[in-house]
Amino acid sequence: MAIVAAALADDGEGAAALLEPLEMRDACRVAVRLAAMAAHALVTVAEEGGGGREEALAHWQECIIAHESRRIEE
Repeated sequence: MAIVAAALADDGEGAAALLEPLEMRDACRVAVRLAAMAAHALVTVAEEGGGGREEALAHWQECIIAHESRRIEE
């Protein structure tokens, strides 16, 4: 949960520091599980709002690209 909280606070360095003590395999598992949970939540919200899975995933991708673009500009 601390990793999620750090990421939501836009503290990528803090989130990475929390993962650092883990072995690479365990850190990868955490990342994959978090991504799957986020994707599931987005698809659920989209479907409840009348949208589709593809639309939700495309929106998620756009948000990630926009977020990374802002990070690069800083």
